[in-house]
Amino acid sequence: MRNKIKNIRIKEPKISSLPDGYYNGIWTGYSIDVNYKGKDFELETEEGIRGGNVKVIVEISNGIATFDEIKS
Repeated sequence: MRNKIKNIRIKEPKISSLPDGYYNGIWTGYSIDVNYKGKDFELETEEGIRGGNVKVIVEISNGIATFDEIKS
């Protein structure tokens, strides 16, 4: 079945920021996925893990972001 393409857009990564606070996230590889106000953000980590879906809490204070694994 043939379908029509409605739009073609350039996909560009944008650097963004989040306000100071605490955020729940999921760590996989070298990134943490966080949802804030209905938008998905990807936070790149210095070190990675094998596998994934590790629950973390991200703290942003004065523009500096750190995270800790949530122990079950």
